Amino acid sequence: MRRLLVSVSTAALAFTGVFANPASAQRVLGVGDDALVLPQGVVRLRTIGNWTWFNERYGMHTPGRPDGALEPLGIDFSLDTIGVKQFPNLAQLQSGLQLLTGDPNWFATLGNTVVNLRDRVTAYPFLLEAGITKRISIGVQFPYVIAQSSAGFKVNTANQGNLGFNPALAFTSAANQNATMYTQFITAAATLEGSIAFCNANPGGSPSCPALLANQANAQSLIDNSRAFAGGAVGPVGGPFNPTGGVYITSPFVPIVGTDAQLAIEARVQAFKALYTSFLGGGNPITTNGPFASQNRLTVVDAQQILTDPEFGIAAAPLATVSRSHIGDIDIGGKFSVFDSFGRSTEARMSPHGVNFRTAIGVTYRLPTAQIESPDNFIDIGTGRKAKTIEGRWFGDVLLGSHFWESFIVRFNKPFADDQDVRILDLPNEELAPLYRRQRVHRQLGTTFEFETAPRIVVNNYLALSGWYMYRNKKADDYTGTFTIPAAMTGFGDITIDAATLDLETAQTEHRLGGGISFSNLYSVDKGLSKIPFEVQYLHWQTVKGAGGNQPKFFTDQIQLRLYARIFGK
Repeated sequence: MRRLLVSVSTAALAFTGVFANPASAQRVLGVGDDALVLPQGVVRLRTIGNWTWFNERYGMHTPGRPDGALEPLGIDFSLDTIGVKQFPNLAQLQSGLQLLTGDPNWFATLGNTVVNLRDRVTAYPFLLEAGITKRISIGVQFPYVIAQSSAGFKVNTANQGNLGFNPALAFTSAANQNATMYTQFITAAATLEGSIAFCNANPGGSPSCPALLANQANAQSLIDNSRAFAGGAVGPVGGPFNPTGGVYITSPFVPIVGTDAQLAIEARVQAFKALYTSFLGGGNPITTNGPFASQNRLTVVDAQQILTDPEFGIAAAPLATVSRSHIGDIDIGGKFSVFDSFGRSTEARMSPHGVNFRTAIGVTYRLPTAQIESPDNFIDIGTGRKAKTIEGRWFGDVLLGSHFWESFIVRFNKPFADDQDVRILDLPNEELAPLYRRQRVHRQLGTTFEFETAPRIVVNNYLALSGWYMYRNKKADDYTGTFTIPAAMTGFGDITIDAATLDLETAQTEHRLGGGISFSNLYSVDKGLSKIPFEVQYLHWQTVKGAGGNQPKFFTDQIQLRLYARIFGK
């Protein structure tokens, strides 16, 4: 990108060098924009470098934090526990394990996550402006944008996960242990059931019959409970006691070795074994210690697999550093000079003084040429909003004496409605939306109002020092679309989702503050001392206050080069 910037600037310098005595312009422009309308026949090329980064935002409704407090950008992905709330289809597994453990207060968790995000947007806008008449200029802005989101992702830092991947789905030895357990339990139940039938038919047929018949109710209860337990734990899919299959047979996640749930299940296996021994003695076929547990808590690699593998329902990109580069939204517009008391003589242009004021109005149409963030990447950054917009602008410049200037700009941006593919969230902080929530919705982005001012002190004919402030207010977006998702897609039941939830926390308020320095050789060119007219500016600004829940705290450095040429007229 640096090579491209250099080549464009070099071409522009070569172009302007052809023309002597270029367009008139004021002495030492400030940072930002102003009310200057280029004189007739004058062309100005601006090449700009914007480097913006952010890793915090001004939050809203975040538990434990006041509204407007700064919080890490990745806070919505940093979860104390990953459970049924994030993966509703874990609810069936959780209820199944509550029955197997006998603990109704047991809750499933895959562990905790810690995500650190740092985003960077580098933009290279190229602006070409031309004076058409004494009062009208037109221009086009072509931005090239490089957007990067850097992610640091950690899982189970607190070692609290009680579920891990099911080894039986990957290893034959684990599957065989589960199948053996099921066979032993079913054999024990059938054996005891046969003994009860024999003793009922032949009460004296065996020395053990009197005791068995005296405890027949308990024996039958053992048969029923052990069959239900074995079916729920390790029963095959379509089996007579659990048609959907046991947890350790079908679930992608099972309890981890040594955790409360696994120990409770193993304890129940031993209790069933002891009870069968009391009835069957040495004929008890149960020798298993329990189903095969998961051996490890989830790692980052495992968590990325859950995010990316369609089997788990999310089918998204991994939480890893992502970069994209593309053109941004292209602006085409014009500017009209309403009033200018500065005068047009050479002295008035190059050495203005006294009390003077000028004002202009402008309008810009924005083309949706950018790329928006991918609905399948939760941390992606687009190169623009990709929305048609119309923007009205007002400019005003005030000069007091010969050294103090102040520029004012007001902008009002109105986007047009469109349709986009997004993942519909129920709440802004529930980011891990499954694939079935990706829908095409109707989008109306909120209007934006901006007020900008830049006071500056002109040190001499070549140098100026500027302050800079902007207030920005964006109204909430409006998303529409209602969708019913069947149980076959959700995995747990029919649901209805409404795109209106995407409106939440889309309003933004921001205050930006900065300053910079400008250098211009236009005075020197006007005196015939230089041949190539140019201005160079540096501006640094940052967000000092914000609100809305999703308003980043920006830090930006900008370098701008302006080159002038007269292509017709005097």
